[in-house]
Amino acid sequence: MVEQATSFSDRIESARGRLDDEIGRVQKQIRTRRKQFEKQLTSGRKNLEKQLTSGRKNLEKQTRKQVKELRKNSMVQEIERIGGEANRQIEGVFERVLSVLQIASKTDVDRIDRKLTKLNKRLKDMERSRKGNGQRPASAAGN
Repeated sequence: MVEQATSFSDRIESARGRLDDEIGRVQKQIRTRRKQFEKQLTSGRKNLEKQLTSGRKNLEKQTRKQVKELRKNSMVQEIERIGGEANRQIEGVFERVLSVLQIASKTDVDRIDRKLTKLNKRLKDMERSRKGNGQRPASAAGN
């Protein structure tokens, strides 16, 4: 009876050992396949990125070529000319409306801004020269 128990336990130990070996082998196969899959995925991603970049460049090149061809077309040139003329007329009407309403246009504001910048620079230069001559700045003289 003891001999049967020992034989049975030996068989269980042997089966367990084979099972552990089999599990290890399967785990190794899984790791190997996972690495292969990751390499294929990375390679596929790089190829897709190259194809997308190439396709985008080709599309941009074709678009530039088509725009260039369209601009040679007399009808397109006429449309662009009419569009530019319409923009100028709209800007003129807008300027007149702003002037009637006594509102400064963007060009007026830009012109005033340039003049203020010049005046500011001149004022700073004058203050620096006064400080260099030992005179008090105008703002301090009034206090």
